[in-house]
Amino acid sequence: MVYKPVSASLRVLQVLEALNAIGPAGLTAIHKRTGIPKPTTLRMLETLHAAGFASYDAQKREFGVGLRSLALSSGYNADDEIVTLAQPVVSRLRADLGWPSDIVVCRDDRLVIADTNARDASFAVVRHRGRGSEIPFTISATGRAWLAFCDDETRKRLLRFERPHPEESDSLMKDPERLATIIETTRRRGYGTQSGEFFSSEAGAGVPVFVHGVLRCCLNIVVARNAVSMEQIEERYVPRLQQAADEIASKCEGASAGYA
Repeated sequence: MVYKPVSASLRVLQVLEALNAIGPAGLTAIHKRTGIPKPTTLRMLETLHAAGFASYDAQKREFGVGLRSLALSSGYNADDEIVTLAQPVVSRLRADLGWPSDIVVCRDDRLVIADTNARDASFAVVRHRGRGSEIPFTISATGRAWLAFCDDETRKRLLRFERPHPEESDSLMKDPERLATIIETTRRRGYGTQSGEFFSSEAGAGVPVFVHGVLRCCLNIVVARNAVSMEQIEERYVPRLQQAADEIASKCEGASAGYA
């Protein structure tokens, strides 16, 4: 980078990201989510509101994502071929299992939901993450799967946590031995899990998708913790996720062979 990032701009974007994740929400909730001082958070929210990127309900005293922010999504293009090829596979997963699944990629060392079938899922999970949302490495099944199956150089870089997601676990980031144990356990069994240790209402699993031996994305399933046990997830859902991952890999390898 030639110039240092403009800190005020980064804070505005952080507030907008928090608003997208948990909104509509009041000032205090956004302040707690971002960790930015409350007066500064309010100033950022009012700036976003003035520019049309945030809305404000005076009766509820809540901010929401504005229409101008929604318009930005029109420029988003999931150009990664794997996402396009994976979409019908994930759609069938939803029909088979009922619970929502995400296709997750890593871009600029951040985990991003590239696509999701959450809106079409038969069973509801209260979640505020959708297409384009970032998810943490340490406390999500998908993040743990990524850390376990990415290459060594990438893993070392990610584990420096130079720009940690707001929801990353401080205790795990400060305890490399414990985190290393989680990563090794995940690698040994072939998939990541999350059983409500951090997301109290959610449980789930995440599996890697390898194309020509390279980790290209992860596939997950998210269930309501009080409705499905971890044993059920591992016995019923994980094998189906792994089958889907193999199918996606096969389609991608077939497509690349067609261009050879």
